[in-house]
Amino acid sequence: MVPQTQFILLTQAASHEELTSLDRANMHRQMVIGPITANSLPSRLRCLVSRTLPYLPGRVRRFASRLGYKLNSMLKRRRSGSLLHDMSADLLFCPFTAPTYFEIGIPTVCTIYDLQYKTYPQFFSEQEVAHRDRIFIEACQKAAALTAISDYSRDSAIAHGGLEPSRIRTIHLRMAQRIVPEDQQDLSVLERLKLSHHRYLMYPANFWRHKNHEMLLTAFGMACREGLPEDIKLVCTGAPGERREFLMHSAQAMNLGERILFPGFLPSLELAALIGNCIGVVFPSLYEGFGLPVIEAMAAGVPVACSNRTSLPEVAADAAILFDPRIPTQISQAMISLVENAELRVRLIEAGLQRAEEFSDSMRMTREYWELFQFACGNKNHENLITGIYLDGWSSSQINIQVGSIANAQALETVFTAPQHKIVIEAYCDGEAIQKPLSILAGKEATLSLPVEPQGGLYELRISPVFVPSLMGLGTDQRELGAKVLRCGISLDNGEYLPFYPEQVPA
Repeated sequence: MVPQTQFILLTQAASHEELTSLDRANMHRQMVIGPITANSLPSRLRCLVSRTLPYLPGRVRRFASRLGYKLNSMLKRRRSGSLLHDMSADLLFCPFTAPTYFEIGIPTVCTIYDLQYKTYPQFFSEQEVAHRDRIFIEACQKAAALTAISDYSRDSAIAHGGLEPSRIRTIHLRMAQRIVPEDQQDLSVLERLKLSHHRYLMYPANFWRHKNHEMLLTAFGMACREGLPEDIKLVCTGAPGERREFLMHSAQAMNLGERILFPGFLPSLELAALIGNCIGVVFPSLYEGFGLPVIEAMAAGVPVACSNRTSLPEVAADAAILFDPRIPTQISQAMISLVENAELRVRLIEAGLQRAEEFSDSMRMTREYWELFQFACGNKNHENLITGIYLDGWSSSQINIQVGSIANAQALETVFTAPQHKIVIEAYCDGEAIQKPLSILAGKEATLSLPVEPQGGLYELRISPVFVPSLMGLGTDQRELGAKVLRCGISLDNGEYLPFYPEQVPA
């Protein structure tokens, strides 16, 4: 679509080769994270964090979880420096939300999929909640523009992130035709599982708690007691694990072990065959950011009954039976209708095919992303931001500070301690040098105070010379370090102080 634009995929060793198929004349991969060995520093640090977090008190654990997120970002970036500026990048796109490689001065776009942890925190550990929340907060702070995969996810992001509605757009997943065509499907899976055409219902989902399998099993048992034909089975696909084992035991305890099948993770050709030959897809999820399996089933000509929660009514519209996923009688009646009401099934298939067609135009999705990228390039982010300071307070060779519009700002103040040698700090605002360089003698503390205009600006603090501790016999630290930063913030003309670093940590 835009052959004159160069795209660079930042990859890690684990997935670098898998992405070979994406190579094009104007697209190439650049590995920024190499293999992590068992005894490497990143591996040891991550192991230490995972082992100690569960034993820390509540508030300390929340604080440590936040530091853990920063540690992970630091480990990913520790060799990258000003990676994006060095490659003259015009924009950073973060399709997995986290703005790990964010650099001040380069517009960033982040995709928001869902905020399930806000609605159902009980489905996550405290560490997971803290990690997800930190990613979301940083995306809201750093992105010039964001996209959400549904209006529901967009509304959630605006509500929880305090976003200006103009900064985030809905770009639906238009990949309904992703399912394998019928003539390429592997029908042997039906014989292996002893399934007959149109004699089973299906739930294609992993066994995460929000997928609501317990309620589905309860509802299926009710449907069986209410006269669902004895040869109708329920197939629940998904990767093996403790949850799958628990649900299999539950089905046995309900005397439904012969009618509920758990075939595990299936290759795409087999999964497509199962979906294409079932009598209906049942989707009782409590939470979805979009609900792609619903649209995929519709595109395959399969009638759907799904939850009326979160994004699913938006995606399914009137092309599915909608039910409250918390009420088993509603799920039960929906399953019976899918099996026994032939006229309804025909209507749902026709409506589903039409609905799927609306989510099949991948070029439209591409255009919408391209328009968002162009918007981001022309939309300056006015949040107060600071980069270039490590978790332990040491700086790299350059600190970048973005100061937003602050009416009563007086000065940007940064307090440094020099290492065991003299350093010089040069200050720039919007690319122009401002005031004389600041020299700090070895081991001494000094404050760099810079004037701040009401409209704010982009500040660069360049520190020289840098040093590498490991090359000076000071342990194994291989980072290039500039100076120790004690604090950085804005002094206001009313005597108050607005901190940038260290950040205020919420209770």
